[in-house]
Amino acid sequence: MSWSVLPAGAKNVKFAYNNSAFKYLRYVSWNYFWGGREYGLLWHDQYFEPAPEVTEALRRLNLKEPWLFDQRKIRLSRAHTLAMHNETLPKQEWTKWEDETFYLKPYLDEIEAEKTERVKSSGLIPGFLLKKSAGDGH
Repeated sequence: MSWSVLPAGAKNVKFAYNNSAFKYLRYVSWNYFWGGREYGLLWHDQYFEPAPEVTEALRRLNLKEPWLFDQRKIRLSRAHTLAMHNETLPKQEWTKWEDETFYLKPYLDEIEAEKTERVKSSGLIPGFLLKKSAGDGH
């Protein structure tokens, strides 16, 4: 398979590094080094809430595209059940590269742009990035 004819997973997503070498590395790592596809997961299903940017991106996803948020919950629930029973999906049901969407990337990019703009314009850190200390009483 040549680098220029790789299947285009997430055709509408713009990456900072998007030359043929990076496309090839994304494709190879997704197909050969990441086991989430065996459970029917998409790449961003592995992003979890402890990161404040991910929490905010998931909140925005739920507000703007609740059906995608629900599909994510279903995929995670199915993957968790399979993992608890030490099973994987049949090979024909594994997630394919062509189905990958990187669905949180637009929200994560939006949050990063807002954070950068806020710091440039005011020097203030966004509220969802502030850590609450134990002595705050909150």
